[in-house]
Amino acid sequence: MRMSVSAKNKLWGYLFILPSAVGIFIFYIIPFVMSLYYSLVTYGKFSGLNNYFELLGNSYFLLALKNTVLFTAIAIPLLLVTSFAIALFLNSFDKIASFFQSTLLIPMLIPTASVLFVWQIFLDENGIINNILNALNLSQINFYDSGFSMVVIILIFVWKNCGFCVILFTAGLSNMSKSVIESARLEGASSFKVVTKIIVPMMSPTTFFVFLMAIINSFKIFREIFLLFGDYPNENVYFLQNFINNNFYNLNYSQLSAASVILTIIIVAVLLVTFRIERKSNYLE
Repeated sequence: MRMSVSAKNKLWGYLFILPSAVGIFIFYIIPFVMSLYYSLVTYGKFSGLNNYFELLGNSYFLLALKNTVLFTAIAIPLLLVTSFAIALFLNSFDKIASFFQSTLLIPMLIPTASVLFVWQIFLDENGIINNILNALNLSQINFYDSGFSMVVIILIFVWKNCGFCVILFTAGLSNMSKSVIESARLEGASSFKVVTKIIVPMMSPTTFFVFLMAIINSFKIFREIFLLFGDYPNENVYFLQNFINNNFYNLNYSQLSAASVILTIIIVAVLLVTFRIERKSNYLE
């Protein structure tokens, strides 16, 4: 019996998807199920939600949770606003836009260790910033063990991811209908109103996608924290990823697994809320 064309296309589609599906199943689904199992077990015995209750009473876990939420609440909006403003600026200069977009992508393409080596030149005790402060007879700043640590991590995150977000916003701006903007300008609308009342609402699908990518990348900031501050950073930049990593070193799989499940639930909850907001937006309706 001969297969129809549509059936053959479906079969080929499944065959092409199969390698990725197998990889996701082996490297993501199975480890998550194992983590869920270990989070309910203590020393080989079923303990129910006891590990979760212990986490909620663990001061280090609560500190890591607070810092993670604080970082996300500050870094994500700052990244979106900064990259959108740069994209708006570059959108007015077509001839030089591609050059600056390529330049802004460099921090993401360079290995993390090399990027942080450059930042250390500026931030170390004898770095460029502290040398300038000494020359001005001002007190030095300890960027690695003070409240400035969170500021440093936020700046590194925005600096590293800004170029990618700018390209996405620029692509969204280029696909917008120029006639709507030109009509608004002819009717006397100011630049501020054009941006806030026309461009921002029409850019909501792009903004939604950029927000999702920023959320995903924000949970990869552990590499920078680890290389700058080590296994046990100061309390200002002690994130959930640090808590999970330290429990892995201590072979505390129950606490490690419970913290991983909680982190997964937080990420999924944020994404679901974001999808719900996007579906209810006036633009899509």
